[in-house]
Amino acid sequence: MNAAGRFDELNAVRRGAYAKDASAERFMEELNAYLEPRERSLYRDLDVEHPLVFVMGLPRSGTTLLTQLLAYCLDAGYMNNVSARFWLAPVHGVRLARQLLGEHPPVSFESDHARTGSLGDIHEFGYFWRRWLNKHTFDDVVHAAEREDAIDWAGLRRTLANIQHEFGRALVAKNMLGAYHIPRMRRELGPVIYVLIERDPLDVAISILDARRRYYDDPDRWWSYVPVEYPALERLDHRRQIAGQIHFLRAHFARELAQVDPSCVVAIGYPELCERPASVLELVRDRARGLGHDIPLREAPPDSFPVRTRQGREQDKQGFAELLAAFAAEDR
Repeated sequence: MNAAGRFDELNAVRRGAYAKDASAERFMEELNAYLEPRERSLYRDLDVEHPLVFVMGLPRSGTTLLTQLLAYCLDAGYMNNVSARFWLAPVHGVRLARQLLGEHPPVSFESDHARTGSLGDIHEFGYFWRRWLNKHTFDDVVHAAEREDAIDWAGLRRTLANIQHEFGRALVAKNMLGAYHIPRMRRELGPVIYVLIERDPLDVAISILDARRRYYDDPDRWWSYVPVEYPALERLDHRRQIAGQIHFLRAHFARELAQVDPSCVVAIGYPELCERPASVLELVRDRARGLGHDIPLREAPPDSFPVRTRQGREQDKQGFAELLAAFAAEDR
């Protein structure tokens, strides 16, 4: 897939959304287009009144589990599998979800490659972020910096402020596409807290490799988010692609987060998330207090989660370790 590859094609594969779902997809697109002008007429000129808690990290690093923990256990709003269907009319979606499911629907900490099962479970809200951040193709990512001024930041801020106002509390979201604009989002949106999760890159590499095989039955097809260095990777063999994807995304997170106030950043490890979820919640709450906000707990977290590692893959791990070391050496 070249740099013009589309994120919606990748997500269609992940959802299994081919011809059998085409009519449903068209219906939702038409409904969103119908509701969008009515939604905007309801918006008020509001400030972002509560923190925006954005989760980021490598693909297959635990971002979904981390987002679930924050969304379900903090007194925060989040987009679920009902409200997310209204990416052009999100306040309508929030209201409909509340009417159908209640204020706090039953949720689970289960997911399958970022997909969650029940209607009340959290959703990535990818159509929304692609629309507002102009990230429809890989080329849009490659040129993210030079196209940043073309983003309607005022419109995004107004929309998020009205979503947040509808919830009446902080908003938690997995925002991987926002990772290409970390300093600008902080300037434009106000009280943003970035929560970065880090996982053993060898486990991540093997998990990405397995995802390519699972979804495409072809390890040479790209899976998930791309770094801005994607054009230098697209013609490499699949193992070098994966190693480069991990190397360059990690470097990107480090560069971008170094440009914002450390008081709005929480970096945690995947083992910490699994073994001490309560401490992760407290770290985020502490950052919110530093911004002058309190995010109460709504639910007690589980005592722990299983720590999932890729066992019995030593040959794969050794190969990826060598490739990651080679990328690091080239950057010195």
